[in-house]
Amino acid sequence: MDRLHGLMMFLSVVETRSFSATARAMGVTTSAVSATVIRLEQKLSVRLLNRTTRSVSPTPEGQEFYERCKRIVADLESAEQIVSRAGRTPSGQLRIGMPSALGRMWVIPRLAAFSAAYPAISFEIVLDDFITGLVSEGLDAAIQVGDLPPSRLTTRKLASVDYVICAAPDYLNTYGAPQKPADLAAQRCIAYRRPRNGQIRQWRLKGSVQKQLIPEKGYMIVNSGEALVSAATSGLGLIQIGRYYVQPLLDSGALVEVMQERRAHAYDISVLFQQRKRMTPRLRAFINFLVDIFALPPWDDPKMKGHPRIH
Repeated sequence: MDRLHGLMMFLSVVETRSFSATARAMGVTTSAVSATVIRLEQKLSVRLLNRTTRSVSPTPEGQEFYERCKRIVADLESAEQIVSRAGRTPSGQLRIGMPSALGRMWVIPRLAAFSAAYPAISFEIVLDDFITGLVSEGLDAAIQVGDLPPSRLTTRKLASVDYVICAAPDYLNTYGAPQKPADLAAQRCIAYRRPRNGQIRQWRLKGSVQKQLIPEKGYMIVNSGEALVSAATSGLGLIQIGRYYVQPLLDSGALVEVMQERRAHAYDISVLFQQRKRMTPRLRAFINFLVDIFALPPWDDPKMKGHPRIH
């Protein structure tokens, strides 16, 4: 328990950026908090915090240790809640945010299994590619893709997504399939402008030191993933896009992947929620459900056989 107490102190110092604030919150002296962190650093043989007269911040090693400890504490609290609440039936409404395409294609179609196991839970699904905050939007949890800004929310990674380069068969019959990065210069590459910052997303290719430059004033530029897919299936050009967007079209032959050996990591899919000491049983059940359906990402299972396990 002393070790856990020390970890909780360290987590609080990182989150508050203050020894004194942690001391007040935990009912101990500032020197006790400082001594606890020092003992932790000595035990690990690494400096966890940068200290100045004005601020406290984690070192790179301290930040990694913080993230791991945060998950451990969350899992411990989850285990305690599951055991202590055994036999209670989760009920009530969940308000869940998720990206439009991901929700429409891969999450909502699988909610029937969850509802069959938990008929007393109802949903409000908010499809929005740019969810700005759980509290401000009244959400219990949000599924998000890409890099996430630092926050005090709990983040659970669900899956990793690769980029694929693909085009319609008619396009490839006309312009040929590129075999190497240099071939892209002669292709009609459709670029994507990020709605959040207005920048053109450069293509990523496995094995390339730098991102592949796609001209900012090229053949076509769109600002949505669904528009990219529509342009590609219409035979307008090559696109690079997260695989979950297009896997059904690749399976059906409506799109054809090229340069498969150049697939690069695109982004992670994560679920964000507030870490409370008493998480509602309905939210815990739903997060477990998400972890199960993404354990083997559904786009890796073309036949979509069976149903996710339900806790």
